[in-house]
Amino acid sequence: MKKLALFGVIVTAFTLVSCGGSTQIPSDIVLPGSAQSTLSTPTYGTGTEELAAFNAINSFRLSVGLGYWQQNVFLDASAKNHMNYSIANTEGVLSPFQNDIEVQYTNGVQNTYFTGIQPSARAIYVGYYYLANTITEFNVPTNAVGELYSTGAGVDIVNAMVNTIYHRSALMTQATVDMGLARDTTGTISPNATTPTHWWINHGRLTSTQSVASNYMVNYPLDQQTNIPLYMDAEYPSVFINKPNFDFTTQTSSPISLTLSTSQNLTITSFTVTQAGTGVALPGTVWSMANDPNLDTSEYSTATLNVNNPPAPVPTLAGNEAYWVGNAPFLPNTTYNVYVTGTTFLIPYGLTNPFTRSWSFTTGT
Repeated sequence: MKKLALFGVIVTAFTLVSCGGSTQIPSDIVLPGSAQSTLSTPTYGTGTEELAAFNAINSFRLSVGLGYWQQNVFLDASAKNHMNYSIANTEGVLSPFQNDIEVQYTNGVQNTYFTGIQPSARAIYVGYYYLANTITEFNVPTNAVGELYSTGAGVDIVNAMVNTIYHRSALMTQATVDMGLARDTTGTISPNATTPTHWWINHGRLTSTQSVASNYMVNYPLDQQTNIPLYMDAEYPSVFINKPNFDFTTQTSSPISLTLSTSQNLTITSFTVTQAGTGVALPGTVWSMANDPNLDTSEYSTATLNVNNPPAPVPTLAGNEAYWVGNAPFLPNTTYNVYVTGTTFLIPYGLTNPFTRSWSFTTGT
């Protein structure tokens, strides 16, 4: 299937007090964050779908208290290369669209426009990397790059990605600072087009990162948000990968999520969604790292010098987030209440704190 002033959590100062050789850690300690709060003017043309997508991604990130993603021309080029590969190999490669892995050879012949198996390798190919070591013989180009796929118009693809689990999670990546995108301009941007316009969106970082304060906690939909979709947009892969013939339009609601700072782990005790005025809990599933069917714990933050075989990210849920998806679509023009209880665990200090959180939202048509 990632810049205006940022709003966010309040960061309070703290002091570690040493007494008698011991360190006393307050239970309400808050580690400050550092968000990318300025944005250079992008080079995407005025009125283009590319600019619309770029602005929509950053508007979403702003709404959930995250820093901007800056345009990066290397990631634009990397996305464009992968788009060229996807278009050129629709006959010889299985699902070149929706698959961020490139196949180098088909029947012994290198596939057209192949530049690297994984997104990180393709970014290195165009020059998006830093050298991990100053000793020449150990210099290794390194980066961290993910990739998203969607179809449609610029704003529509962002709305669709937000209405999923893995793609929303990727759009809310906290450390990423750069993005680049490419669109297949031969396709049609109208909804349900026979030949849709395809998009590849790269997001990544080199040495610089951004972060949020450790007390960051955001729910989505936002409190009092309106016009929420009734069901989840289909994505690949998905948490429903083990359910054949799964129908998103009849077997899901729009996802509800709770996300913490990456410095925290989240444990859900209860996640209750009710239709306003009824008090009856809707049936659904909480998805987290504990039950993510696509979980991959391998390290993928660096890429090796061999651009054909670097490690790469697999869509998985992290320990700081959880999603609830109902077993059926929401009703149109209806208000729903959400009540969540659980604990947070501040990783650097080993602090566990209980929490409760409640909010409401209203669906569209």
